[in-house]
Amino acid sequence: MTDLARSMSISAVVDGAGLSHQTFHNTYPGNSRSGGFGGKEAFVADLLENLTVNYSGTAPTDPPAGVLDAAAPVTALFEDLTSGLMRRRLIAILLAADHEGARKAVVPEFERLDADLRTMVGQAIQAQGGSVRQPMTLTSVTTVLGAALDGLALREMLTPGSVSGNEIAAATTSILRWAIDPLHTDRKAVEPEQTEPAESSDALRPDLEADVIAATETLFVDNGYFLVTLADIAAAARIRVDDLRRLFPSKVDIIVAGLKPEFDRVLRLRRADERLGVEPTIALRRTLTALAEFVIDNRAMSSGMLLALSFEQFQQPSTVTTVLENLYLPSAVVPILERGREIGVFSEDAPALEAAIMLTNNILFRCLTRPSETATEVALGVLRILMPGVATRTR
Repeated sequence: MTDLARSMSISAVVDGAGLSHQTFHNTYPGNSRSGGFGGKEAFVADLLENLTVNYSGTAPTDPPAGVLDAAAPVTALFEDLTSGLMRRRLIAILLAADHEGARKAVVPEFERLDADLRTMVGQAIQAQGGSVRQPMTLTSVTTVLGAALDGLALREMLTPGSVSGNEIAAATTSILRWAIDPLHTDRKAVEPEQTEPAESSDALRPDLEADVIAATETLFVDNGYFLVTLADIAAAARIRVDDLRRLFPSKVDIIVAGLKPEFDRVLRLRRADERLGVEPTIALRRTLTALAEFVIDNRAMSSGMLLALSFEQFQQPSTVTTVLENLYLPSAVVPILERGREIGVFSEDAPALEAAIMLTNNILFRCLTRPSETATEVALGVLRILMPGVATRTR
């Protein structure tokens, strides 16, 4: 603080602010030379208490379709750092090391930057339909990538032209390709260390269930469905296991709670098309596209739902019942097929339910196994193969 005070002049401050010397001294009276505290020293102390790195968050973008797309927003963040944010970030780190007010002032902005970077990395992992390779976690991968950005931005700041945006994109892509396990091959690894949950749950939080759902999704991204336990979720959501079980008896119940509002949107859009009399072939394409968007926007939870149905149906038959009662994907398509058959647009070679199951299963699997495709591409790809068997053959 002393060095900062010595390096600043009152004249420079008031000139930059468009004020007079008298206004400055009226605001910060006194002088530390006589043994008191005031003047420029009081101003510097106030300055540190309100330190900022001027980071308000990245502009919202569509989730990346793959690792290559994820490199673009990270490169943009690097450009922000080298264009001035990095200088303020370094100054904040230096000043915050031993000044409590400065540290508290910059914590929210640092957390916001870290959260944005974590979101970018998490979206890239979800786009691959995989999980973080053990023993790394989403948090540790984000920390490594953030540290690399800081260090490379510092190098670029000290020696301009030494690091390019293309090199940042290449490094980001390499790190993410190494860190992402698209096949969940680590799911039988030793479970990650569990952090101790809070001694008492904060039951008065504004939306405790939403906190649990968000924590579960993050853990699925970090570790895959199989490695995550209710104890892990309770610790991540800062809630007692007993309280968590009262809210959600199983992981499947959390998945259903997280996905049902999104799936209800798919059903709502289909009902609107039905009331407006949208032609069945168009309505079918629109509904399958909305269903693909639902899966793509919720890859971690959708993957968990599929794995739960595939591997837990014999040990916990109620799992199948819970999912089918709330997230029965074919229900979004059956009414369209039935309406199309009534007017002779769709064939009746197979029951409507069977055709709906084939269509929605292919949408689900294609979304999870082809992360580079958009929702529209998924829907059109499925229809290109299956539509000849659904539509009435022309003579």
